[in-house]
Amino acid sequence: MSALTFTLTTSAKQRIDCSPLTTDLLADKSLADIAAIELVIGNSSERVDSLFELSGDDATDIKFVNSTDKLDFIGRNMTSGKISIEGNVGGYLGLFLEGAEIEVTGDTGIYTACEMKSGQIKINGNAGDFVGGARPGYKNGMTGGTVIVTGNTGDRTGDHMRRGTILIEGNAGDYCAGRMISGTIAVLGDVGAHLGYGMKRGTVLLTQTPSTGLGANFNDCGSHTLAFLPLLFNSFKKLDSKFASVDSFSRVQRYAGDVGGIGMGEILVKI
Repeated sequence: MSALTFTLTTSAKQRIDCSPLTTDLLADKSLADIAAIELVIGNSSERVDSLFELSGDDATDIKFVNSTDKLDFIGRNMTSGKISIEGNVGGYLGLFLEGAEIEVTGDTGIYTACEMKSGQIKINGNAGDFVGGARPGYKNGMTGGTVIVTGNTGDRTGDHMRRGTILIEGNAGDYCAGRMISGTIAVLGDVGAHLGYGMKRGTVLLTQTPSTGLGANFNDCGSHTLAFLPLLFNSFKKLDSKFASVDSFSRVQRYAGDVGGIGMGEILVKI
């Protein structure tokens, strides 16, 4: 068996809702059945075979080739199997993902891993705003799983994040960990302004002091040796990420906040 492959054959001018193209929904369907599926595109719909060239037969292993940032909702509600994407992808990648795996070779749009429950998403590129966040009007973001970004993330990474892990090998934008409820965000590069704004609980782990500094809403709690950090780094060793080869450290400067709220979040900076 070979991976079920969707090769984009058109220059999409409207956004395409790819949520019907998941391992769960395509199980036991023939290529003819899949070709006839209607996808919402703009304010109309089109058949899959009018947008993609189809090949392969393994619906547990799906590939998107020649992908563009017009492809939205890839992997929505997926609970098993794997999706691989060659090229950029649009918004809401991995929305509600639970127990499955997605890997992108390219950049992703807004709300990557939005309200993700479990599984893993790896982005070999940059991610847009609200990685691991909540949909507009909702207050629970990512609740589990692991997101790996080899490049940079946009603003409000981890907004309303409740559980799970986000690992950023590059830089994070403004308001990283804003309104964070729990979970872990680790950043190897720099972070933007207003780090941890409205943060309730959770951990942000940094290898360097932010270039914009930390706001007055975080109290300096002094330097600490934290025994759990080597264990955390050891858990990263199984991942395909730069974090797997980072020299573990346990000595950090600890900052607690946001003191404008319950103030139980922490920012740990390597020293």
